[in-house]
Parts: sequence; structure tokens; C-alpha cells
Amino acid sequence: MRVLLVTHDHPFRGRSGVASYCADLLTELRGRGHEVACLYSAERDWTFRPHLRTSVERGVQILGLVNSPVPPALSVDRPEQDGSDPRLERLFTRCLKTVRPDIVHVHAFQGFVGTVVPLARGAGCPVVVTLHDFWALCARMLLVRPDGAPCEGPNGGVNCARFCADRHRSRRRLYRRLLALLPPGSVRFWVERAGSAYVRSASRDPWTPPVSSDGGVRADLAGAYGGRAARLLASLREAHRILAVSRFVAEVYRRHGVAADRLEVLPLGLRISDEVRWRLREASPPVRFGYLGRLVPHKGAHVLAQAAYGIPPERARFLFFGPAAHEARAYLQRLAGGRPLEFYGPYRREDLPRILQEIDVAVVPTLFQETAGLTALEPQAAGIPVIASATGAIPEWVQDGENGLLFPPGDAAALRDRLLRITEEPAIVARLSAKTKRPQSIRAHVERLLAIYDACLAQRRAFHV
Repeated sequence: MRVLLVTHDHPFRGRSGVASYCADLLTELRGRGHEVACLYSAERDWTFRPHLRTSVERGVQILGLVNSPVPPALSVDRPEQDGSDPRLERLFTRCLKTVRPDIVHVHAFQGFVGTVVPLARGAGCPVVVTLHDFWALCARMLLVRPDGAPCEGPNGGVNCARFCADRHRSRRRLYRRLLALLPPGSVRFWVERAGSAYVRSASRDPWTPPVSSDGGVRADLAGAYGGRAARLLASLREAHRILAVSRFVAEVYRRHGVAADRLEVLPLGLRISDEVRWRLREASPPVRFGYLGRLVPHKGAHVLAQAAYGIPPERARFLFFGPAAHEARAYLQRLAGGRPLEFYGPYRREDLPRILQEIDVAVVPTLFQETAGLTALEPQAAGIPVIASATGAIPEWVQDGENGLLFPPGDAAALRDRLLRITEEPAIVARLSAKTKRPQSIRAHVERLLAIYDACLAQRRAFHV
């Protein structure tokens, strides 16, 4: 079987959870003797001309859609761009002719257009779509308003126009456009530095979200955003199978018109389940609380820093694993007051088994509605209980008082209460650890996925008989 994965980030170089999953999926499929290729859209170079770049990495045919004419960073400004684009459609058709896949499996529409699904179908390829996010509904992808409040959906574009349509000054729009179009390198580095300096000079705290204001609704903007969602949902419905990474994601799309019988929940498979040994965790002072992932506002690292304030170092350590700017580390340390925080910087996927041996409890203080919540799943593979925000799909994996503790998103006082419960009675860690569940392995996940591929191919054969 020849499988083409379509995604946004490079599977082996991207830092997103979707990129990591796609890398594991490609590796597992190839290990089972299937031919695999991956088309991704995040690449940019100085030609500024949309084109395909082909290479082979780790035995996988990689096709980069370079200089996508529909960069996702500009979708908030140009919602109509995501419906169709002749240049991109020609390149996607060329990719299909080059790879000649039996199955097209779409994992991200960012950098592509909705018409890739009907184009693949028109070429005779069954299409499977895995919903990792809310891109078809939200140009911001997360269904979250600028102030961090959850959004119930586009509502025909009215909510998008009211809360998210860009009302910033032209310099802000220009800055966003530059970042969307510039390739990696020194020029982009200095543009980012200039943007950071401007934010500091304007005395704006990037960790505090702006207050959403109801700026009224322009009919043309509402129509543009509403049309975007309608076109992308219509394209999505043309897929042969639609998979959701969690019950939460499936329910959101069901509320927006995707029939329940078209949605199948297939949780992601994790390589870490095969790489670490589950063991009962026991803790003693100081309890080691670990944060895994980028130190950015929407991930809630600052909520953990605030919650750590006043907890004595002899009772708890707070370990942060993930990339962070110097300013972010300094800011988090200020929030924690005099007690030290420990920053260990970026880590590779290969480092995760070692990191999981260095913490007693994982903390996931995310502020937005997680669609999968990998950082709440991965620690459980090693028997590590999780303290997490009760938002999105996280309650599907973390049951309060069973295998972890939940708290309201953004509530530092409630998080501090959970931290103190554990520092005052470390034996709680063992009780929670005993109920942790190993996430589905990538091997078991691929078994289920191959059955879906086979059903799609059988349906195509039956149609042509």
C-alpha cells in the first residue's frame, strides 16, 4: 500500500505534536512494508514562488510545498484564501501524479486549501482526514478568542468578525505578514527581535491576553469568515473517513453539522508507550513537579509559576523542560518570587524517556481547549500522575482524584491548592500513580488505522466493479 500523508510541519523537523505523531506514523507504516510519502506546507525560501521540493529522509519521500500562497498566519486577515487557490491546486495535483498514492491521509489543512479533498477524490484516491484541531471552523485554529475565552464557533462568521477580525494598526498587520512570508535565517531573526523590542517598548505584557471587546459586526467580514467555514466543512464531508483524536473534537464538529455517523474517534498512538516501562511512582520531599513543552502564554507556564509562589524549596521543585526566551524565563521567575524555578531548555523526542525519570508529577496548566493533550498522556506511560487544567480533551485522559488532579484553567490559586495537597501528603502520588493508564501505543494505533485504510480501498474497488 502506498500512503501519502498531508500535513503542515515537516514530520522529522517540526516541533508540533502533529509533526511528532506523523513522524511516528510514517516510521511504523514503513516498518510494516508500506510505501510512504509526506507532503507538508510550512517551507519557505527566497524565491517566494510556490513550488514543490522533493527529498528522501529516513526512507520516506518528503515533498515540501514551498512558499504556500495561503500561509495560515494570514488566514485571520484573509479568510477567503483557505477555500481554493489555482496555484496550490496545480501543485497538489502534481504531487498526486508523482506519488500515485493508494490512500491520501490529511492531518492538517494549514497552508493548503479545502479543495485538496475533492482533488484527491477526483484522482481516484480514497481520502482519510484526521481532525487534530478546529481549522475548518476557526482561522485561529484553536476556537479561542483573543482574551483566551473559549469560542462556541463561527456562528455564520458573526463571532469571528466580532471578536477576532483584525483591528490592529497597519504596522501590526505588516509585521504578521513579514513573519508569514520570510524564510528562516538572519533577516527573519532580526524582524522577530525588532517585534519583541517593540512589544517591550509599548509596555505590553505578552503573557496577559488582551481584553476582548465587542467591536460590532461588519457584514462583509462576517460573510467572509462564514463562507470560509462553510467551504472547508463542505470539503471535509467529501472525505471517505473522518477521524477525531478525541471525543471532545468529535462533539465540536458534530455540533457544527458533521454527521455523527461520519465521525470516528481514534485516539493518537504514542511511541513513548513502547519506550518506557510503567512503574508505580512514589514521592518524597522535595516533590518534583515537571512542566513539559514550550514556555508560551497559551500553554499556561505562568500559571504554574504563580502557583509555585510561597511553596518552600525543601518541599517542592519545579522543573521546566522546553524552549523559552530569556525574557520568558525571567518573567516566570519573577512570578514565583524568591523560590527558584529550574529551566532545562529544549529537549528532543529521544530525551523524553530520560526526562520522565526525573519528575514525580507532571503539570499541564494549559489555557486553551486541548484537542488531544499529549503532555497529559505521555507521562502516564511511565506511571506519572498528572495535575492538569480541566479543559478540552484532558478530562478524557485525567480523572480527578483517580489518576491525577484537575483544576479550572488559569486558576493559579486552585493549582497551588493541588500542589500543596501533594507536598503535604506525598503518599498521594503513589495512589494516583496506581490508576494511571498506558496510552495506546503507535503499533496498536496503526493496526486500527490500517483496517480503516483497507475498508476505504475495498469501498473503492466495490464502486469500480
